[in-house]
Amino acid sequence: MNDLHSARYQASRPWAKRVAQLFSQLASREDACAQAAQVVQRELAQLAGVYTINDTQRETEFVLAEAYGLFVRDGRRAMAFAPDLALALQHTRPLAALPAVLPLPAGAFLLSLPGEAGSAAAYVTHDAAAQRLDILLLMPDFAPAGVPCYQRMEAALTLGVAYPGSVQVPDSPALASWKPWLERLFAGLAMLAQPQLTLAEQWQPAPSAADAQLLHSGSARDKQRVRAALLKAGAQEVLLAQRAGLQPLDGELKAGYWRTQAGKAGERLVWVAPRPA
Repeated sequence: MNDLHSARYQASRPWAKRVAQLFSQLASREDACAQAAQVVQRELAQLAGVYTINDTQRETEFVLAEAYGLFVRDGRRAMAFAPDLALALQHTRPLAALPAVLPLPAGAFLLSLPGEAGSAAAYVTHDAAAQRLDILLLMPDFAPAGVPCYQRMEAALTLGVAYPGSVQVPDSPALASWKPWLERLFAGLAMLAQPQLTLAEQWQPAPSAADAQLLHSGSARDKQRVRAALLKAGAQEVLLAQRAGLQPLDGELKAGYWRTQAGKAGERLVWVAPRPA
């Protein structure tokens, strides 16, 4: 089963297909956002005739629709961390500031953030020219299977982050439940800029052996056909971030940390991985 937050949105929102179509077909981002908002507004108005839907829910659904639409518009790009790297990041001290150079994909992508009690996720829209990230962070319990969207209030946090700049999360009651995920998000974004990182294409869920063989060594036409069929069936291509040489993390540990290192092109951010004590 594809458990990415994008798949959960698609399965839980009856208007998701129409939103995807608008963002895929309209040349103007502004027109796509406006028309998608109208679609969501009409759907919510119908639901409001039967169910109680408050203003906060409406605003959240508008933000979700735009984030999902941009994700579709920019190629449905999803990124995740290999389990050993995700665990190492969980045992790394919080990042103080993002680096000046952040070679992330331009436009919108989904970043999955694994945790002990499930994965959170962030829709990230990267404006490289402005050195800015617009982020929609979603909790692990987002859109659970079998629960209609009108029966729950989704926990969603929007924020804009400029880099280079501080990403220290304040100790605020309003951010208490978000702080661990924000710290994990910022560390994950910085990790994606590390030169030792490798990205491997995978499908979630994994395709059949025959389809995997065609994706690996089939003709361009075969690859396109298999990919289209997988996407239609709800599968998602994911770039899995991996880091070679990580030590097994058992027992007492020395926490990982971030440090700056001088170089010919200026300072760069370096990750020192956690290791056994």
